[in-house]
Amino acid sequence: MYYIYHVQMNKRILFINNYTATSTIPELIAGAGYSVEVTLDLEVAYRGLESRNYDLIILLENPYASSWLTCQSIRRLTSIPLIVISHEATTETCVKAINAGADYFMRKPFGTLELFARINSLMQRVPGNKSITLAY
Repeated sequence: MYYIYHVQMNKRILFINNYTATSTIPELIAGAGYSVEVTLDLEVAYRGLESRNYDLIILLENPYASSWLTCQSIRRLTSIPLIVISHEATTETCVKAINAGADYFMRKPFGTLELFARINSLMQRVPGNKSITLAY
């Protein structure tokens, strides 16, 4: 299942919600000018990675799941920049996910400005991408 938040920008983000909680992160990102597609199913996400062209992947991971295994699966399919977000993750979980291919691992809670700084950091690495400037 996909939820799509369309905006005027060409930059596409796949938000994989592998957690049962509802997240406001996709709306925040869409409000900053990105096109965000949300999926609640890893298998659907993997198929989407094979058939769609994204600029960034954000994985909202269940704190009790093996996020590094999800990162490995994503890395087998693509080298698109990847941010993993999790509640109550251990340092070991964070390190394993980064070693498995995550570019950033963010533990909740964090501020909106930090999230956008990390998104902009990764978007700047892709040729032709421009960062979003937020007022604060």
